Amino acid sequence: AGAAGALSAPIRSVVPGAGVSILIESFIVTVIGGMGSIGGALAAALILGLTRSFGSIGFPLFVEGMMFAIMALVLLLKPSGLAGKRQS
Repeated sequence: AGAAGALSAPIRSVVPGAGVSILIESFIVTVIGGMGSIGGALAAALILGLTRSFGSIGFPLFVEGMMFAIMALVLLLKPSGLAGKRQS
């Protein structure tokens, strides 16, 4: 993470809150995919990427809200995530 930040510093501006949007999206991917599931994280990243891409065309002001709505829907239907294991 430190190396990625150092490499992106010449391209992007360096401010204290620079990684907040990436952190939020990473959290959403982890919740949707399920803890400890690489396949679930991949599926969640694809779903959120498609949501961000197509949402920015049709509803650019609601993209962030759509991502949170998808997360809430997954949490309601399958609390352990798409590929997470159920805790007993």
